[in-house]
Amino acid sequence: MSETVVSDVKHELFFKRLRQETAESHQKLEANKLSQAILSPSVTIAEYQAYIGALWGVTVSCEQQIFPALSHIVPDLQARYKSNLIIADLLATGMPGETIDGMPVHHFRFSTTAEALGIMYVLEGSTLGGRILYKHIHETLGLTPEAGASYFWGYGPETGNLWKSFISSLTQFVTIEEGSAEIIESAKKTFTTIDDWLSAR
Repeated sequence: MSETVVSDVKHELFFKRLRQETAESHQKLEANKLSQAILSPSVTIAEYQAYIGALWGVTVSCEQQIFPALSHIVPDLQARYKSNLIIADLLATGMPGETIDGMPVHHFRFSTTAEALGIMYVLEGSTLGGRILYKHIHETLGLTPEAGASYFWGYGPETGNLWKSFISSLTQFVTIEEGSAEIIESAKKTFTTIDDWLSAR
């Protein structure tokens, strides 16, 4: 068996383990009251604003804290900034600027590159779910990528490619540096942290 095949198998097994071991904390986040409200057929603009406003606090923190820590690992970080999209969506749906200015920012606690990758795995994974949420919000509230739903639209047609690119960077790190258990534990903790953050909003 060639080195490349062995490496590919290792990557696949790690990614499978990552998904399996974070499944419970991921499902708990999806059961959060704000998460459920956003998927309701009767979702309101106020609930939508509450949800994306809360997500802004963790998204901007990821950009400010995690991106710099991973600049040597993830090559296309510049394309992944999304917190500004939330601000645009809040303004487009009528939230006053002074309310936006008062929104709290989360502070992630991490000390290693592996922990930072676990955090970014959760935040980047949310872009995939965002496409599903976009469809729902577009159908229920009539919002579009140009008017109120740019955050859920995310990377648009590039969403799949950027996800694959991130996973490639993640698994390459595991091949070179190990740290797989640390990444998984950090991802699990991040799902729980965001769940608690949404519940406090």
